[in-house]
Amino acid sequence: MNDELERARERRNFIEKLGAKIPGFRGYLERELRREVDKLQRDWLAEQVDRARFAINGKIREWSREGRLDNLDRASSVEKALDRLANRIRHADYGSTGFFDAVKIGQAELDRIYEFDLTLADTVEYLATQVEQLPDTADDEMLARLLDAVQGADDKFDQRATVFEDVTRTGGA
Repeated sequence: MNDELERARERRNFIEKLGAKIPGFRGYLERELRREVDKLQRDWLAEQVDRARFAINGKIREWSREGRLDNLDRASSVEKALDRLANRIRHADYGSTGFFDAVKIGQAELDRIYEFDLTLADTVEYLATQVEQLPDTADDEMLARLLDAVQGADDKFDQRATVFEDVTRTGGA
């Protein structure tokens, strides 16, 4: 995440660089930059979940065409859980608040959010790989483990929202 933040800082135009010299404006730019990077990160995560969802959809179509209908209900549940997770990630709260917002999210809270996002990125990549590597005859137990893993990632994502709720309740930094 820090590499992305540094690259985003380097791409600033001259007006932003000039504005960064104005007292108070630099903090505003930093928060907006973090918000932008957070959005990019969440979009990437959602795309990875969608990758897994598209892969399971492909498997479902393949199994249906070949008449292997035994585990389609469980596979469909995996697909729905992946869709829910992708949408939750895509539409989650930003990792920073705006300059004039009543509640500010401080560095410690941002660090907690970034830690969750990093863990979630690893989990999402694992899920996508697991779905893509499903064998031609995935059994119910295999799909059940995959569904549990997706639901575990969804539960983990709840912890990210808890950071925002804590900040809102306590008034932020």
